Amino acid sequence: MNRVRNGVSSDRRQEQAFLQAERLRGAGFLSRAAAGYRDVLKRPAGGDQDLWLESCLGLVSCLRSLGETAEARRFWNLGRKAAAVKASREIQERMDLEGALIDRAAGRYRISLVRLERHLARFRKRKDWAGAGFALWAIGGALRFCGRLEDSRRAFRESLRLARRASDAAGVAYALFGMGGVTRIQGRLTEARRHYAAALRAVEGSGDIFALAYAHCGLANVLRQRGDVREAERHYRRAHGLYRRLEDPVDLAYVDWGLGQIYLRQGKLPAAEKSLRLALAAFARGGETRGVVLCETSLAGLLHALGRTAEAEGLFARAVRRARRAGTHTPIWNSLPEARNRSGSA
Repeated sequence: MNRVRNGVSSDRRQEQAFLQAERLRGAGFLSRAAAGYRDVLKRPAGGDQDLWLESCLGLVSCLRSLGETAEARRFWNLGRKAAAVKASREIQERMDLEGALIDRAAGRYRISLVRLERHLARFRKRKDWAGAGFALWAIGGALRFCGRLEDSRRAFRESLRLARRASDAAGVAYALFGMGGVTRIQGRLTEARRHYAAALRAVEGSGDIFALAYAHCGLANVLRQRGDVREAERHYRRAHGLYRRLEDPVDLAYVDWGLGQIYLRQGKLPAAEKSLRLALAAFARGGETRGVVLCETSLAGLLHALGRTAEAEGLFARAVRRARRAGTHTPIWNSLPEARNRSGSA
């Protein structure tokens, strides 16, 4: 028998908590959504198993997006075991896809690519074009982080085509984000600006604050690389306010890094060092290796400008070792004069 409190059954309260968490996640409030999903998961998986598993999937998605990959994997393992008992095939497949996305978020790009390609084949076979577009978006990000830039661009371009075929507005926006990011790294700055501007138009008014913050940050990165520092700073400030509102410390750190780069260009070295060290601390707390490497290489350049050569060289060498262990090419991109940045998301 369900216990009743204030006229609302326990099951009903759990369902309401789940629906509120879903709304928060859709708007980009990932930390608050995660708290809602955790409330649902306090009940044993043997109750309303579908609601429990959906909440587990939602929580894992929030945690990996926030960079909390170890915690995401812990809940994913709990969900995978529960799903193996009597969950539908669809739930099991979604759980496996989340596992691939955790690998990707944790920097295990080659492993994630194998798993994502398998899901892409499954979506194509079923003619699920929205699903295939999503898988290609994830593949494009993993390829980019591996340094396979042209392969990444092709994956994002195909993701965009399929998202449009499926009339998937969110898929279109995120494919444009991916196209903007990889073309920026390739030095195709006019093209990158066009993609990010189109993505910004696509998400304005959507209610997805995370996507809006992402668009402003991406556009700021391109503008900074083009030398339009005042306009870039304006977009960084907009992204900064949105990420603070979302309580998203890792993506906020990428904005702080970008502002640090602006200050470096302006010769404001104390302000640049303050922003870069803020970003470095947030990346370290969030386990964001790529961000840590970015900050270390940027700080190395700043220290060199201050005449602290030995300290700068030691920091840069440490960043390179860290990047090689993680299999990321960030130090290379960070050293290119027209391709210095990478955003926090794919």
